[in-house]
Amino acid sequence: FWPSNFMRQRESGTLVLRVGLTEIDFLFFEQAQGAPQVLSWGSENISYFTVRQTLEKIFTQFPKAKAIRKLVTTFPESQFNAQVIQHMLPPMLPRHLMTSAEASTIERDALAQASRILQKSLFRESGILPNEFSLRRVKILDRRIDGYSVANLEGFQRGEIVFSVLGMFLLEPPFLPVEQFAKSHKVYDIRVMHIAEAIESFAAAHNQEGVYLCVEEEKTQIIVRKEGRIAFLDTIPMGENAFIEFFGDVLGMRESAAETFQERYFHDNLSAPVRARVEAYVLPEVKKFATLIKEKLLGAKMTLPVPVRIFGKARALRNLQSMFNDGVLQDLPFLQKPEPHFLLPDEI
Repeated sequence: FWPSNFMRQRESGTLVLRVGLTEIDFLFFEQAQGAPQVLSWGSENISYFTVRQTLEKIFTQFPKAKAIRKLVTTFPESQFNAQVIQHMLPPMLPRHLMTSAEASTIERDALAQASRILQKSLFRESGILPNEFSLRRVKILDRRIDGYSVANLEGFQRGEIVFSVLGMFLLEPPFLPVEQFAKSHKVYDIRVMHIAEAIESFAAAHNQEGVYLCVEEEKTQIIVRKEGRIAFLDTIPMGENAFIEFFGDVLGMRESAAETFQERYFHDNLSAPVRARVEAYVLPEVKKFATLIKEKLLGAKMTLPVPVRIFGKARALRNLQSMFNDGVLQDLPFLQKPEPHFLLPDEI
């Protein structure tokens, strides 16, 4: 244990976790001269250890002079689900200017109704019973009166009101070992953040709209940020595991060897002939991935902002340009030619 007077003198940082199905991704950073400075980042496998044991292993990699002041964690889509719905309220006659009290009541009632709709939708689509998950947060992303976006309802005439509402649901068991780890290290500032919220925060801070693809083990989440808000949110049933299985089947590798090989491929640590052969092998899977993305984005029925940012477990997608040059994604309604880009920890 650290002496209490030394603990007060230690500089503190923020620990960000993504507790996945087979790995925990971590990023530990501090604020230095107004900008974040990454102190440690990486991934640890949880196939042979519990989540709590793996978190303790990660903790040993941090600088001893740094304390964890804040912990932010997220989970894969199968454990932490988010949906965006549109909730419409018809005009009320006679038309009148909405007061502050009326605006607050309308939004409170709209959030309550949206929460019920979201819970029914989650049960219908996933089969998860209401007592197995908790509604972590529900928030209004956008307000429109007669089709016009407004920051607040107060002071506007009561017309047709449409709310865009984001709801987030978490299965409780995956969160418990994270909470226990935090308490054991005297970290009391804990926040569970959905990847859509993280993108919203990142994009707002850097003024960066675009299409974001979060590649997980089994799925990939698609988030479109446009006109200052999350405009579209969906998921495809294909993630890193599909590529690991593909490498294993085609190249005859065991899972651990396939993961290592993917890592070398991503960091361009293969010879030119081997890399060319790998890209030829993996191209059909990349096209399949791109086709699933295309189907979802066409369903968004909107023009798409650029660039396309890919992050998470996307080691097999190193040659991203092929997704846009072979015609699979060329006819999507991007505002201009999309430039794919990997979002790395040092770009936060």
